[in-house]
This record gives sequence, structure tokens and C-alpha cells, in this order.
Amino acid sequence: MMATQEQIDAARRHIEQLRDHHANDVVALVRLVEAGAIKGQAGDRLAADLRAWDRGFKDLFTRALSLLDSLQPSDPAKGAPTR
Repeated sequence: MMATQEQIDAARRHIEQLRDHHANDVVALVRLVEAGAIKGQAGDRLAADLRAWDRGFKDLFTRALSLLDSLQPSDPAKGAPTR
């Protein structure tokens, strides 16, 4: 079964919402750590890990959106039962 344009658009909106929510959460965590919530080497390592995690998830969201761009929507009229 192929996705309709409406399904593709809904998936895009959902992925974009997840991306935005993730970005806000990670930025808040990095700021918290860098503000001194965790001091010393442990805080530095955690901040670096959070930045790497952020880059990885941004790449994941970019790939997911690119995949959606490559989809060809099905024609909702095709294959629809006639009444």
C-alpha cells in the first residue's frame, strides 16, 4: 500500500514536531550543564556527548524528511472502491 499525499504531509508534520521538541530539550540540557549543574570533567564530557547526540538526531530527522520528499504519493482515486 502506498501512502497518500495527506499521509505523507501528516508524517512530515509529526517528524518536524519531534525535531523541534528534541532540539529544545537538548539545548536546555546543554545550557544547564554548561551553566554549572555538573562541574569538572564529567560536565564537560556530558556537554560534548549531548552536542554529539544533538547532531546525530538532527541528521536522523533530516534523513527522514528527505525520505518523505522522495515518496511518490498514491492517487487516492485509484483503487478506491466504487459505490
